[in-house]
Amino acid sequence: MLGQRWLPSLLGGMLALLVARLLLRLMAARPDNPGVASIYRLTQPLVQPLQFLDAGQPRFGASLELSTLTLVLALLVIGYLVWRLAAAHTAGTPAPESAFGKE
Repeated sequence: MLGQRWLPSLLGGMLALLVARLLLRLMAARPDNPGVASIYRLTQPLVQPLQFLDAGQPRFGASLELSTLTLVLALLVIGYLVWRLAAAHTAGTPAPESAFGKE
């Protein structure tokens, strides 16, 4: 039950940062900007295991980071699967009765 509360927020926050990183790289944002640098610094540990996908990408300038795109898609799939699992788990429990409409 506790995971159902904080897990969507955690996944949503990670997705927001990764999409921001993806857009910043596509627009060739300057990494010496403090805001851009902080987003890159926060998302680097998440993207690091998939850096081999970006071997042919230019280091500077506009580029499509395949590692970030892959991670965004993977997190969306994981979030969907967790949501379906939670929905299936709670489908077997009866809904609490409401006091409205009873006289």
